[in-house]
Amino acid sequence: MLFEMYTVLNNVPAATAVAKISRVIPVDDSLYRGEQMPFEHLTKLLLNSIKRVDAKRVVIDSITILAMQYSDKFYMRQGLQGMIQALENYGVTSLIISEYSENNDIPLEWFVTSGIIQLRHTRKEDTMERTVQVTKMRGIKHSEQIHPIVIDGDGMHIQHPRLTP
Repeated sequence: MLFEMYTVLNNVPAATAVAKISRVIPVDDSLYRGEQMPFEHLTKLLLNSIKRVDAKRVVIDSITILAMQYSDKFYMRQGLQGMIQALENYGVTSLIISEYSENNDIPLEWFVTSGIIQLRHTRKEDTMERTVQVTKMRGIKHSEQIHPIVIDGDGMHIQHPRLTP
């Protein structure tokens, strides 16, 4: 599991700022050995890293790897809630990446996060289409329509939503 930490520079284009100061901080390699790491320990590691680099944004990629370590769903949910609450209390913006298959149950991280943005890559006739949908954004009125997106050298461009008959 990796945590990416970003600090914010004033008067610097966002892409340049991220390229200059983005730091990828690997967490304890016990995650890769299949050892279970207590959530309290993981949260402390994360908060210490945030403090050390004065991060304003955190990307956790991927929470799915962490979730696979725990057979006790209740413990996983409590630990994840505690981690998210700690990040909110610290005042950082968090992006937690999770893999999801519509064939499976709804992931538990959906219940403990403030917002869910789904990125999909689906078949459309004889081609593949990338889409984005804001499924949940607590406290904010938003569209739940599926929007096609284009990703190119200039970033991600959201197209008009699909019209349904």
